[in-house]
Amino acid sequence: MQERRASPRIKSRQKVGVVLSSGDVHYVWTYDISLGGMQLLSDYSADSGDTLRVFFSALDTETDQYVRIYARIQVVRSVYDGSERCFRIGVEFVEFEGNGRSIYNRYLDSRLYSRYGQRLGVG
Repeated sequence: MQERRASPRIKSRQKVGVVLSSGDVHYVWTYDISLGGMQLLSDYSADSGDTLRVFFSALDTETDQYVRIYARIQVVRSVYDGSERCFRIGVEFVEFEGNGRSIYNRYLDSRLYSRYGQRLGVG
């Protein structure tokens, strides 16, 4: 079965904060990022359908400054990866706060262009 994606995944190890219901923050790492979501690496599993609030830094290519982006994500799948010795959690973006979506799109576009010479074609 061939995977069909609206945009390619880009391998990227970035620190992501997951805000727990208690207000505490659990830090995880990205395995890859895409226009629609991320694959996270975590010591803890998550249930499909869970909605979480996360934050991460991305370069705003308009200002050349790193900014913190907040988003709500929904867990699509969670599987244990023995080679990484942690859970791989596939999530999709539900909603970005403020102008986070446009900053993230530009950041992803710049990463895609610098790596593959291609553009996403989104604003």
